[in-house]
Amino acid sequence: MLYDLIALGETMIALAPPPGEIVRRTSNLLVDHAGAESNTCVGLARLGLRVAWVSRLGADAAGDRILESLSGEGIDTHWVGRDTTRPTGLMLKEPGVGVRYYRTGSAASAMGPDVLHGVTLDDTGAVLVTGVTALIGPEPHAAGLALLGSARGLRIVDPNLRPGLWGSDRRGALVVPFIERCDLLLTGASELAELLDEGRSATGSPALARLAAARGPKEVVIRGQASVGTLTADGWQALEIRRDAAVDPIGAGDAFNAGYIAVRLRGGSVDEALRAGVRCGAAVTTSPSDTAGFPRSL
Repeated sequence: MLYDLIALGETMIALAPPPGEIVRRTSNLLVDHAGAESNTCVGLARLGLRVAWVSRLGADAAGDRILESLSGEGIDTHWVGRDTTRPTGLMLKEPGVGVRYYRTGSAASAMGPDVLHGVTLDDTGAVLVTGVTALIGPEPHAAGLALLGSARGLRIVDPNLRPGLWGSDRRGALVVPFIERCDLLLTGASELAELLDEGRSATGSPALARLAAARGPKEVVIRGQASVGTLTADGWQALEIRRDAAVDPIGAGDAFNAGYIAVRLRGGSVDEALRAGVRCGAAVTTSPSDTAGFPRSL
């Protein structure tokens, strides 16, 4: 197998104040990279899986930095195009407030199905795309559907809903088609209840998972506040979790996904995958970076 997983999605330069400081009062900002799919790729690469990331970046210093960083993690980036007319996206983290995106008109927001030209899918174990890609523009939405439609291996989707994007006010209509085309769904309880019309009346994660599975996924993982669980043909399995104090919780879901996916792609059990996901998610929250705290072994 040439690749264990190929992911499609946007990665941005991420700026954040040092721990304990706020943007308007600091004279320094930490520079990093962030993107749901590439965050997961970093985690998988650190765990020894062969991964590739497909996207577009601006032909700018921000794009150079992202490529250098991701390539340095062992991620294959040779299918990443450079756009000479559009910039690399940017996100600004403000502790206690949230995240502000500057990605409208970015290079990735205009990448269409042509970005997949030449991408090797026949010899790939899995593909990954998130709802972020569905929501940043009509062309990325089409590219995500094309990836799921062309994949020969496991098709993985995380809805990963975000406000303030091109399609955020129509996210149900845009993201549900991704869910209907996937085999493994990794999601949060609240976002799944929002996406599925009938989910608003569902009681508990197992019921939500069954509603999602009726749309197509063979394996549904739901991250909740006090537990995580998975529905497969063998039934529902859950694991209670404890949430410790976090330096920065952003990126924890992507890290959970990486740990879970790594175990499942290697033939591990659902219980092993849940435990690995929880450990990886907790590790990432110890750093202001989306990926720096990700472990190099399970």
